[in-house]
Amino acid sequence: MIDIFSVALPIFGFVIGGYILGKTPLLDETKAKGLTTYVFWFAIPLLLFRGGSKLGASGGDGFEVGVLAAYFAASAAVYILAFLANWGIFGGKGAEPPLAAMTSAYGNSVMMGIPLAEIFFGAPGLAVATGIIACSAPVYYGISTLLIEARLGRGSSPIKLAKETIFRILKTPVILAMASGIAFGLTGLEVHPIAQRFIDTGAAAAAPTALFALGATLASFKVAGDLAEAGTISLLKLALNPALTWLLAAFVLQLPLETIVIVTMMAALPCAVNPFLLASRYDAYSRRASAAIVLSTGMSIISIPVTVWLAG
Repeated sequence: MIDIFSVALPIFGFVIGGYILGKTPLLDETKAKGLTTYVFWFAIPLLLFRGGSKLGASGGDGFEVGVLAAYFAASAAVYILAFLANWGIFGGKGAEPPLAAMTSAYGNSVMMGIPLAEIFFGAPGLAVATGIIACSAPVYYGISTLLIEARLGRGSSPIKLAKETIFRILKTPVILAMASGIAFGLTGLEVHPIAQRFIDTGAAAAAPTALFALGATLASFKVAGDLAEAGTISLLKLALNPALTWLLAAFVLQLPLETIVIVTMMAALPCAVNPFLLASRYDAYSRRASAAIVLSTGMSIISIPVTVWLAG
């Protein structure tokens, strides 16, 4: 346990450092967006390209389909519970229940999952994180958008909405980098040493920079009010989600121990920023989503190391 915290706490120190500096004029919201742009469009894509190329070259070895089954089955249960909680307990209307559900189920797999998976577990962790990221955006955005449109009573065609959502996702840099890396790995070719050195240098900066940028981004979010629902969402995400994932991975699917620990850690990640962005698009639930993101991220500094310890 002490060994896990000795690794985890310095990692989360980057998040805390980014948050503190983000509260000062040195790294205001505009500068934080610039840093996030670098991470999202350059550093993380280099890391994902490298991980994807290794995954493709190995024919998918190190990543098991059972990981997706455990991760998304548990996530589906959390999604439904958060939907019902918002609708039945907190009086959510219109787009709010699907947005609450997405906030509770969608983990921060890019800005936090990728760095933690690589630092904690190396290549196997990166392989699992890559597979989860590849499926997360289409699943969460697709289902949530369809539910929102249905609840708002709009006449949009489900097929049209699905196409628009998929095309929007496919154009994101993390998906493009990952797909390009896997495709390159499948060719059996090797990256030129000069290009490889460039990729390795950029990828090495991805983890600390992403964590620091996450902290700086959270500095502009607020937890004013909405603590009851934010706390409910945080508990579903940080406690129930990894617990269900661990049970499925360990006892139902009987995955290898290292894989169980990795997928459980990925399930224990705090709420992602993506639901907040979708909430802003529909002008609904933004304040509560931001509260859940900040609260769950703060709690995860303790909960993730504890989860990794218990899962192992």
